[in-house]
Amino acid sequence: MIDGGETLNSNKYIVLIAALLAPACAPDEPSTQPAEKSLLDAPVGGSGIQYRMTSTIAPGVESYGCRLFQVPPEGLVIRGQDVAFGPGGHHVLLYRTPYRQVPSHDEEGVAVDALTEHDCSEGATARWKVDAVLGGSESFGSVGLLHRLPDGVGLVVEPNVVLVMSTHYLNTTSAPLEVDARINVYTMPPEDLRIEAGLLYMDNQALRVAPNSEATARMRCPVPDDVHVVSLQSHMHARGASFEATLLPPAGAATSIYSTTSWQEPPVRELDPPLLLPRGSTLEIRCDFRSGESRPITWGLSSNDEMCQLIGPYFPKNPHFERCEDESGAPAATWVGHGKADGTETAACLKQAVSTEEGEGYAYNDCVLGACPAIAAEVSALVRCQKASRAGACANTCQGESPGDCASCLAGACAAEEQAMCGANCP
Repeated sequence: MIDGGETLNSNKYIVLIAALLAPACAPDEPSTQPAEKSLLDAPVGGSGIQYRMTSTIAPGVESYGCRLFQVPPEGLVIRGQDVAFGPGGHHVLLYRTPYRQVPSHDEEGVAVDALTEHDCSEGATARWKVDAVLGGSESFGSVGLLHRLPDGVGLVVEPNVVLVMSTHYLNTTSAPLEVDARINVYTMPPEDLRIEAGLLYMDNQALRVAPNSEATARMRCPVPDDVHVVSLQSHMHARGASFEATLLPPAGAATSIYSTTSWQEPPVRELDPPLLLPRGSTLEIRCDFRSGESRPITWGLSSNDEMCQLIGPYFPKNPHFERCEDESGAPAATWVGHGKADGTETAACLKQAVSTEEGEGYAYNDCVLGACPAIAAEVSALVRCQKASRAGACANTCQGESPGDCASCLAGACAAEEQAMCGANCP
């Protein structure tokens, strides 16, 4: 949206984006100094807002904390952020929620003083409804996910929206750890906004690592329209050996756009000028894992689990791109296996997994990743159908006590996708 609420047409976008691709040099840019991560002064003179959490972490304890804040009645247009948190921190994130008033109870009905720091051991997204990430940092000393945006580009937050600030700390010392996390949100007047930005949060939950072994997880999402990416950062846990994001254009060779071998301090790649992802392209993320543990590892929020994520601000905002959907709004994630199983074998494997375990756990993901790469489209179509059915037509059945009943419901709801996959062969 632009001044007066009019939608920018495609020709105006082309002109504005061309101008915005030049390096920005405004004197009031957010600070580029990582500086002391124990201290970050709040914005002054009406230039923004500071969100802050402090707590004490007991020795040897892994802590997940949350605190809710409410956006001012006039809303926010975010042009940049600075983030600071102390040693022992794994990440500090800021989420947007659908709430317009601060809840007195969480999503489980438990009473909580949400305006103060409270426990989020199951994850912020488990305790509170969340519909977007608004920034933060995935690594200590980093400039953060939304460090700066080009002039005239801003992230819009509606009036009175409730935000969740989430921290993750691990105190490996023998003494209590005093922690202080701060996010400075720098704003611009609404009349200065020319193009609305979005924040990509690509999260591959189809992963598993067998005991004492190596594994790979690959996921692809379509680019339904031209977008320009401002920066990129990955997120993994301790088994993460390497991460790579690749752009597969409509024509031409694939290009690596981000890579790192650091799970603990993944770098932020700032792209100046912003990187164009053309319409019709595909964005792929790949995580390689190496585990020396005697137990299986799968996706989860705790440091005992694993993650495979790519995060970064971009413009213009495109909800389909953020949700890994195609141009029509249909779910379009593709998971690429690295095994040898054909369609018939994978179908049998998935049927066994949903018959014996609740949800999409280790066995289910083992089937997806055990398929050969050539049948990724057919496997993913069935997985997408089953995900949608678990949340829709089969929700009550799959939330019951019988995985077998859930499997029967999913088989009926996704019969066409299963039949198509059974006909898919490996080279």
